Amino acid sequence: MNGPRNRLWLALRIRDLPLSALEAAASGDEPLAVAENRTLVYSNRAAEAAGITRGMDTATAQLLGGCRILPRDRHREQQALEALRDQLYRFSPHIDIHHSRATAQSGLRLELSSCLRLFSGLQPLWQAVMAELAGRGHDTRWGLAHTPMGAWLLSFARHGISGDETPGCFIERLNRLPVQVLQDHPQAVAALLDMGFATLGDIARQIQSSALASFRKRLGGEFAAFIADLYDIDRDFAQGSLFTRPLATHVPEEIFHERVEFEHPASLVAHLQPAIETLLQRLADFLRTRQLACQRIRWQLADIHRRRETIEVRSDLPQHDWRLLYDLSIITFDNRPIPFEVDSLALDCIDPQPRRAASQRLDFAGEGKGGGDQRELPATLAKLKARLGEGAVHKVGYRDSLVPELSQAIVGLGERCLQQLPDAHRHSLRPAWLFSRPIAIAQRGQHLYWHGHLTLAVGPERLVGHWWEDPLARDYYLAQRSDNAVLWVYRDLRSGEWYVHGIFG
Repeated sequence: MNGPRNRLWLALRIRDLPLSALEAAASGDEPLAVAENRTLVYSNRAAEAAGITRGMDTATAQLLGGCRILPRDRHREQQALEALRDQLYRFSPHIDIHHSRATAQSGLRLELSSCLRLFSGLQPLWQAVMAELAGRGHDTRWGLAHTPMGAWLLSFARHGISGDETPGCFIERLNRLPVQVLQDHPQAVAALLDMGFATLGDIARQIQSSALASFRKRLGGEFAAFIADLYDIDRDFAQGSLFTRPLATHVPEEIFHERVEFEHPASLVAHLQPAIETLLQRLADFLRTRQLACQRIRWQLADIHRRRETIEVRSDLPQHDWRLLYDLSIITFDNRPIPFEVDSLALDCIDPQPRRAASQRLDFAGEGKGGGDQRELPATLAKLKARLGEGAVHKVGYRDSLVPELSQAIVGLGERCLQQLPDAHRHSLRPAWLFSRPIAIAQRGQHLYWHGHLTLAVGPERLVGHWWEDPLARDYYLAQRSDNAVLWVYRDLRSGEWYVHGIFG
């Protein structure tokens, strides 16, 4: 019915997903069931031992064995499948979620043929996938076939994996399945049973003798298309499909969330340090493999009483290395007391962003050797902000203003500012240290005193303007103090008072 195909699908049907998605705590012998619309969609082994089965109404189930019944949550089931899909992404980029329309059967389907060489063959790859699932405690059934729907149906049968399977082998296995396995097409199943079809092989033989068109007329186009996809045959002719459909590629959302559980409650920052370092190293691996950087992280502390405390740590520049984030986290934890004994510590990466290549300076003469890391200043500033507070560390920028005290601005480290001296001051003598407010100078007769006797040396430079707000009229001088310090002073032409405005380096 089909020639050799290159594709290989692995279906993972998670039988206990309705219950495991709820994360319900129970002892091993407690009967548990999940219900939707007053009908059971799942029952655990203890419930089945008491005669409680799927499809039973909730009232009967409670009468039989005092079974605890939980309401089904489809949203949480979808979340659990999406999380598992992201975990299995490392085995195949072609992975989708499959839901049964008629039953509470859900799972994943992975295309493996493109990954066989990476894992040295089918058996090692299959074993790696199953080991990943075993660590999560799911009740999983698997099936292997040349089509995604074929693999899903074969998850209801049990077959080993040799690594030499061919499409012909998968078709033989499918042919042995009863037609009742087509649970999502109940009307077609009823019609097939009435016509005397017992297995999928009966359907395959009918297609070979009279083509797929006969099924389209009797059972509808949807069911005919389903059979064509199941066997990978053309929808009009009983032969192999002439065209290969492109595979959808799953790209997991870039989310990092890791948690560490403590054997004994932690009450000191020193007790948290090993866990902080471990989680940040995992974050660094996550960022490096995805070429991402992170500027904000969030720590969450929790105890057995479900109390939670959230601590956010910020860096001025995006980071992909864990060391600076570790220092900032320790400083932040040191600045605030731990509110309770911590039983678990979780780390979230907030808004990861693509990592940008850092600009590198060409160093032909070896001048950069021993010159220090260019990242030392940003790291130091980030640590100062973490220790002193967000508003305690600033930088100085310029403003295009004639008034000297208005020509400089104090801005935050993350804000943009003008770093070029305005034209009004570029060709004039200006002190390295300019006071935000001029300081009055004492006058004793004809002499000026400010922490010592002042002698005018150079000047005046007259600044006049700003008439629309506070009129400005000043004569500026360079003055030398008795201790040889050079000051920038001026005389207010309107009041006659003298002021010191800055100190030269």
